[in-house]
Amino acid sequence: MPDTSDFDVTTPRGAATRRGNLVAALLLGLLLVGGFIAPWVAYRSAPPQQPRADVAANASNETAQVIKDLRTAIKGIKTTDDKVAGQLQSVQQTLASNQAETKRLADQVTALSGKFDALQQSFASAQRQSSPASSEPPPAPAKRRR
Repeated sequence: MPDTSDFDVTTPRGAATRRGNLVAALLLGLLLVGGFIAPWVAYRSAPPQQPRADVAANASNETAQVIKDLRTAIKGIKTTDDKVAGQLQSVQQTLASNQAETKRLADQVTALSGKFDALQQSFASAQRQSSPASSEPPPAPAKRRR
């Protein structure tokens, strides 16, 4: 009869090997189950992704809105620029008018100053001519009657 001592279940050496195999099999099973559960949990917790066409359409719509907003802003800036240019032109015209008026008044002051100087010289020469001829004091002002 063949020797069946290696196949005997009751021997302590065989039982320890089987228990070690059983523990290894259980650990391998736990790792496999954990390996399947982890991606499943991660997939379930991730938000659903939009199809790429939807993402591209949304980006295109957002870009179109930004372009529209920029055009509106540029139009507003041009309108403001036109208003400012009109106001600047008005201020420049007013300034030119005021400068012309100032020059005209300065010329009038110069002319009046020359006439005033001429009158002073005429009055001074008239006083010089009348002073030596008249040694009498000037007459006293007449008293008023009431």
